Amino acid sequence: MAPVRDRIAFTRIDRWLGAAGTLLAAGLALVLWLSQAMVAPPRPRIDGSERPTIGLAVRAAPGGLRVARASGASRTSGLRAGDRIVAIDDIESPSLDDLESRVGTRPEGSFVRIRARRGPPGKEDGVLAEVPVAVRKVSPEDLGLRFEEVSFRNADGLVLRGWYVPAPASAGVSAPAVAYGHGNATDRRHWLPLAAAVHDAGFAQLLFDFTGRGESDGEVITLGLHEARDLRAALDFLAARAEVDPLRLALAGRSMGAVAAIYEAADDARVKALVLDSPYADFPALIDRALAERHVPAFLVRRLLMAVAGWRAGYDPASVKPVEAIRRVRAPMLLLHGDADRVVPYSDAKALERAATAPLLLVPLRGLGHDSPRPEEAEDRIVAFLTRSLAR
Repeated sequence: MAPVRDRIAFTRIDRWLGAAGTLLAAGLALVLWLSQAMVAPPRPRIDGSERPTIGLAVRAAPGGLRVARASGASRTSGLRAGDRIVAIDDIESPSLDDLESRVGTRPEGSFVRIRARRGPPGKEDGVLAEVPVAVRKVSPEDLGLRFEEVSFRNADGLVLRGWYVPAPASAGVSAPAVAYGHGNATDRRHWLPLAAAVHDAGFAQLLFDFTGRGESDGEVITLGLHEARDLRAALDFLAARAEVDPLRLALAGRSMGAVAAIYEAADDARVKALVLDSPYADFPALIDRALAERHVPAFLVRRLLMAVAGWRAGYDPASVKPVEAIRRVRAPMLLLHGDADRVVPYSDAKALERAATAPLLLVPLRGLGHDSPRPEEAEDRIVAFLTRSLAR
């Protein structure tokens, strides 16, 4: 009977080994998938951003949509900043979604009919505009802003590409300037909705793609650590512009870009103001939360995941802790964070607030998540903060 028992034992061992092999393969596949998301998430590019546009920037306001900026075809068709839009085609009292859906579905050369009112209440004049649709890539021109396509190199010799938006002529020959850092799965477009308001406040601006993002060189990201070098190169670019005051420079960052801004400001005294939107406080803790959401015990895969991601991108992910770096920041900070953020919880903002030694104002964005569009109130706060912090 012994040989029979031996066969049964070996059969069980084979099954256990097979199950263990399957689990190991699944674990390795999970680690590779997560490391890919960490170091090389999907990469949007400006070259793939063509869409219908009419050159109209609007804001929600009492009484309906207001034209914030009319450029290109919209201006040629008769629309002006301040006009109150009362109808788009056959839609009365349209919303922003109505405008985007009507324009976004139109082919090149078709027309959008816009009825608007202009002037003080009770004395408004009617405006009727037939605006032709153009299909083109996203750019600051959509907001009526003059800009330059620029490129510059970081400390590693990689070429970074972006848009430089000069300050308005009214700012004079020594304007303050701000460089923006975007999120991990986005590009220079992340901060574009803010550009018109910051421009009008008298700032020069640099919106660019981090290494491994958009049109810039490189293949991987480090979720804020090495991206700080890119922001340093962006400050070098701004400081070298004849029309920019090198003593009035600011950084703004969102998500990964906010982490990069913290690290750069901690080591660069040129940063005189810091706008932070939704940075995480501690990267290992962020990974643990992400694994828990996928019902994966962190102790099983975190060390291997960190090792693989770190090897691929050339850094130590476990060392990335902005909550420690923020203690070295000396510039005043404006920190915005959605209190419904499920990617980076609001508690991270509180941790950063407690750790900061420089003045920091925390503004909760009520009901907003990590990727929610930011409201006009946030835009107004950012402009006011930058204006106040970089005043002569």
